[in-house]
Amino acid sequence: MFFPSTAFLFFPFDTTGTISSPPNGALINPGAWFDFLYNSRADYGITSLNYTVFLVTSAPVSLVPSAEFATGHFFGRFAEPNYPGNPNPSNTPPAQLVMPDFAQSPGGFGVGKGISNATFYLVVLEEYVDGTATVGAQMSLTANEIIYNGTISS
Repeated sequence: MFFPSTAFLFFPFDTTGTISSPPNGALINPGAWFDFLYNSRADYGITSLNYTVFLVTSAPVSLVPSAEFATGHFFGRFAEPNYPGNPNPSNTPPAQLVMPDFAQSPGGFGVGKGISNATFYLVVLEEYVDGTATVGAQMSLTANEIIYNGTISS
């Protein structure tokens, strides 16, 4: 008779969420629709709650408070259906996103600024739980590099 390991029953395999689309090095121009696919951490023993998608103009290296943490764009907060914690989310992700045009003013006191062949980062911050006692949800961060308004690809 086979008895599975106790560790297997209580400690889930840790998978990291990944951005499948756009791939690293993708060239995306302002105003262009681009495919978006995030593979959440949801798996047996891991519930993905929500994930937030940003485009940032510098590599995410620290979450230390600062007056200007980063510049970029907020695409939205989404969730994938996964059982048992989030079976029917109302905020499922779109299949495509639209690249902002930073040459245009974002409104208010904002002023646009054009740029070409810039390395930016599509970043996903995911909230998840996995049976570990925590104060609040756990969070993971992943990013893919893209070429904004490019004529070259990396």
